[in-house]
Amino acid sequence: MKKFTLLLVVFCISMIAIAQEKYSSVVRKAIPAKTVKEELLPTQPLNFTTNSKSVLEDVIIGETRYDMQTNGAIQNRIYIHPDGTMGGTWTRGTITSSQRGTGYNYYDGTSWGDPPTARVETRRAGWPSYCPYGANGEIIVAHDDALGLLLNKRTNKGTGTWTQSVLAGPAGHVDISWPRMITNGPNHNYIHILATTYSGYMGLDDSYALLYYRSLDGGATWDKKDFIIPDLDSTHYSGFSGDEYAWGTPFGDTIYFAVSGPWVDSFIMKSIDNGDTWTKIPVLSNANKKLSPSVQNVLPFKSSDGAVAVEMDHNGVFHMAFGIGGGYMSGGTKYIYINQNGLVYWNSTMPMVTDSLDLDTLDAHGQLLGYVSDGPGPGDTIIAAPSYRVGLSSFPQLTIDPYNNVYAAWSAVTPGNPSPDPFNYRHIWSRIKFHDHADWTDMKDLNSGILYMYQEFVYPSMAKSLLNGKLQTLVQTSEQPGSNLVDTDIPAHDCNIISFEIDPAGLFPTGTPENTNLVTTVARNFPNPAHGTTNIRLSLTHATSVNLTVTNITGARVMENSLGNLQAGTHDIKLDVSNLTPGIYFYTLTMDTEKVTRKMVIR
Repeated sequence: MKKFTLLLVVFCISMIAIAQEKYSSVVRKAIPAKTVKEELLPTQPLNFTTNSKSVLEDVIIGETRYDMQTNGAIQNRIYIHPDGTMGGTWTRGTITSSQRGTGYNYYDGTSWGDPPTARVETRRAGWPSYCPYGANGEIIVAHDDALGLLLNKRTNKGTGTWTQSVLAGPAGHVDISWPRMITNGPNHNYIHILATTYSGYMGLDDSYALLYYRSLDGGATWDKKDFIIPDLDSTHYSGFSGDEYAWGTPFGDTIYFAVSGPWVDSFIMKSIDNGDTWTKIPVLSNANKKLSPSVQNVLPFKSSDGAVAVEMDHNGVFHMAFGIGGGYMSGGTKYIYINQNGLVYWNSTMPMVTDSLDLDTLDAHGQLLGYVSDGPGPGDTIIAAPSYRVGLSSFPQLTIDPYNNVYAAWSAVTPGNPSPDPFNYRHIWSRIKFHDHADWTDMKDLNSGILYMYQEFVYPSMAKSLLNGKLQTLVQTSEQPGSNLVDTDIPAHDCNIISFEIDPAGLFPTGTPENTNLVTTVARNFPNPAHGTTNIRLSLTHATSVNLTVTNITGARVMENSLGNLQAGTHDIKLDVSNLTPGIYFYTLTMDTEKVTRKMVIR
């Protein structure tokens, strides 16, 4: 069998203190850096367990014994169509390895269908990515063991026969893998796909080449094929691994994706002309992205774990999240660290993330989205965590609503209720960054309580819009922590794929109004970065006097304006910044006794 995800060997295990006392210390492992891709499956029969319902509605939509959905970043596997219907996909495997393929289910606006009994594809496949297609259809891309990518589409979502086609890679490398797909344009007939070769290509020989594909006619032809974006070629990188890239939601002809991994930089690629040209936005630099062939040893370093998510808000600001990982090289072999602590948040109004990835430093700069810590009570400790090849807080997902509220969800090892192994279970955690607040709400464990005891929750894939005011997420659950396909020391086990509905009201802090678009708000300035002038939108629930001050990064006041007494309603404040030198500034609006401060960048 050509493609394997069988974990080759655990190189070493050492007990370390990852950060300060408020963060949990756990076992850190080092394993070979090559992306895993095990396709072998156990032979015992399926025996699925039904989850209990709770205030967070969870419905079983499918099952799988193939318990690995990604090596890092999560595919876009769920989509809410404009009419309130949904489609959801996952990698489904049964007792026969030849039957692995895409599991699919459809929500008709009232209920999900019965769990599928067969895959979508005619051939063995995996790693599905799901999108709308045509006026009322849907499309799935997944990789094949030998042919390349399998595209299945149909004109009416939820019903009818799938039409399958093959998208092969370049000569000698046709078996491109780990696809990610988005669609846009008239009736979603523009198709954009990222995938990697499964061997070195065009000088990217240390691992794989990241390729871009584009069709402007619904997949009939491909005007961009086997294309390496210039900033991603062998002059910049030694190679990429599968699953360390993720698309964000398109805005017209603006498309973008994030890349983040243990041995590459973390960055965003943005195109405002539908993929013709690209601009690179750096987020975290990796000194080991391009090593000389003579290098045999690299000291341990921190970096991303390869699980990344990105979204752009309605003001053009990018929001990105990735788990913390790292690696080292010994004797010419690259290794990656797993089970590091910390989940990073970054947006495009911030400076680049420092490569120390120190949790306290990240926290001080508003860049620590999640972390694992011991609980307050007896027995609320982190005992051990099996490998998913990522950090303790990882598999991030981001969704942004029409009011620019940012919702984050991720899977994290959670204190208490250890399994018999003993391992701590992973739960889904979440928090919100309201458009008028500088800080995130507190982290919240969505699977706390007796209804979710002794259950593993991992691989969340969250829709990029809300349905009836609620977040829609697909999650893999089981009674056994860990993945047998990642680590064969974990016993083979049954898994459910659930539709997990998250009510944002349950994430609000005490005193936060649920109707967040009606509260008094100070929006972030736009454009940001600014040059010449920038605008600040202020919404007031009652008349009040308003003063505006601007300070530089040292705290020195560089501008002050009294805006007088403003009436209730929305006000657009135009700010002249033409006399400010490029750099980071903070503007503060004072309304009676209330102050709101935001950061802006002048270029």
